[in-house]
Amino acid sequence: EHNCSYFKHFTPGQSSEIFEVTTQKEYSISAAAIAIFSVGFAIIGTICVLLSFRKKRDYLLKPASMFYTFAGLCIIISVEVMRQSVKRMIDSEETVWIEYSYSWSFACACASFVLLFICGIALLLIALPRFPQNPWETCMDAEPEH
Repeated sequence: EHNCSYFKHFTPGQSSEIFEVTTQKEYSISAAAIAIFSVGFAIIGTICVLLSFRKKRDYLLKPASMFYTFAGLCIIISVEVMRQSVKRMIDSEETVWIEYSYSWSFACACASFVLLFICGIALLLIALPRFPQNPWETCMDAEPEH
């Protein structure tokens, strides 16, 4: 069985020998499955938002906000699982790593977590009913927004 998720690096000094070090396959599969859940949550959230704007069904904005928040949480969990897999590979005794850095895709995944999480919370705050303006007014007595 061939595993395509490996990292190549050169040894320091005169030797130009290439070592191929692989991450654990279980971590990669887990991270991919969690990322697919994230995509599913984002798609369901988008469908809820589109249905709420099209038919004036404001009650669909609350589930949409939760789906976006769950999508962001799934992304950060997936990123952390992959980060732990790479960290475990780097800490192995087979190779010595002088330095390593994360690529642009790590930054994009973290930015998408922040964007989805903050937008999900903001959408939830927008979808909440209007608070009473006066202390003697209850939420049921408030005038409807639409």
